[in-house]
Amino acid sequence: MPAVQRRPGEVGIVQRLRASLAKLDLGERPLVLCGYSGGADSLALLGALAELDRLGLCGVHAVHVDHGARPGSGNDARRAAAGADRFGVPFTLIRLPVSVLAGDKGKGLGIEETLRRARYLAFRGAFEQTGAQALALGHHERDQAETVLLHLLRGSGIRGASGMRAFVRNDIPWWEPAPGDHGLDPISVPIWRPFLSESAPDVRAFAESLDVPIVEDPSNRDPVFRRNAIRHDVLPRMEAIAPGAEASLARFARLAGEDSDELERQAREELAAAGNPGALDRAWLLERSVAIQRRVVRHWFERSAIGVELSANRVEQILLVARTGGGAREIEVGSGWSVRVNRVSLIMTGPNDVRHS
Repeated sequence: MPAVQRRPGEVGIVQRLRASLAKLDLGERPLVLCGYSGGADSLALLGALAELDRLGLCGVHAVHVDHGARPGSGNDARRAAAGADRFGVPFTLIRLPVSVLAGDKGKGLGIEETLRRARYLAFRGAFEQTGAQALALGHHERDQAETVLLHLLRGSGIRGASGMRAFVRNDIPWWEPAPGDHGLDPISVPIWRPFLSESAPDVRAFAESLDVPIVEDPSNRDPVFRRNAIRHDVLPRMEAIAPGAEASLARFARLAGEDSDELERQAREELAAAGNPGALDRAWLLERSVAIQRRVVRHWFERSAIGVELSANRVEQILLVARTGGGAREIEVGSGWSVRVNRVSLIMTGPNDVRHS
C-alpha cells in the first residue's frame, strides 16, 4: 500500500502530543509501544506518534492484541496491520489462546476483566521484546469519565474515583498470578495516556482525517458490558442534563488524583518513619487521621502480599475492628491472606500460615 501522505504542519492534537512527550523522562528519542486495536482512538494515537517519529522525536511500534472473543477478530487484525503499514510503523500481532476466556472463571472475574488482564499481559510481553521505554494507550476524555463513574458505582474511595493517570508506572501483572503460572513476576511498565484531555469527537475527527480505514468493533455497543451501558445511555443523559458533563468528570478525576497522590505520599512517609514494621502498632495507627489510616493499612499489607489487592471494604473492616478493641479477631482478605487484630497490633497471616510480626 502507498504510504500515508504526511502533512506539512502539525495539527493541534499532534502539537499537544509532542508537548506531552517532552514532559516525560524517557530519554532521547524513546521507543513508544502503541496499543493499536485499529479503532478510531488508537488509530489517532498511532497516526500522531508516527508524525513524531517522522520528526525524529521518538520511535514507534504498534502492537495489536487479537482476543479471539468474537467472529471477525482475525479480519480486524489484518486491517490493523495494513493501517500500521500505511504509516510505515513496525507491527506486532499477538493472538490470545482460546483458553484465556475460561482461565479465570474460578476467580469470579467477568469477561471484561479477564480480557483486560490478558491484554495487559500481552502488552507486557511486547514491551519486553521491543525494548520500548513506554506503552502508549489511546484513552480519551470520555473514557476517563466512564472510568470515574464505574469506580463510583463500585463504592471506590478517592483513589479509584481519580480514574486513569496520564502517565504512571504500573506493575504488570498487578494481580496475583494463578497457581502454576511461571515467568509472571511483576515488571514496571511506564503507561502513557496522552489523550486523556482530548474530547472523543476531536480524537475521532483526527482519526478520520488520516484516510486510513477505521476498525469498528461491534462489541463496543453491546449493552451487556457495563462500560458500554454508561457510554451509550448514562453519559448522553448526563450531557443532556448538564452539557460538558464528560469534561467535568475528567476534570474531577485530575483534581481527585492530585489530592490522592498527596495522601498516598503522606501515608508512605508515616509508614517509613515507623520503620516499615512487619506488624502495625494499633495505638500508633489510630493516632493518625482516618484518611492516612486507610492508606497506611493498604501500603503495609500490599508490601508483603505481593499481587493481592486490599479492597476498600476490607480496609474499613480492619479499621473498624482496630477501633472497637476487645479480643483478637481475624479478617480474611483473600488468596489465603488475613489480618489479625489484637489489643496491641495488626499482624498479617499468609497462605502458608506464616505470621509476619
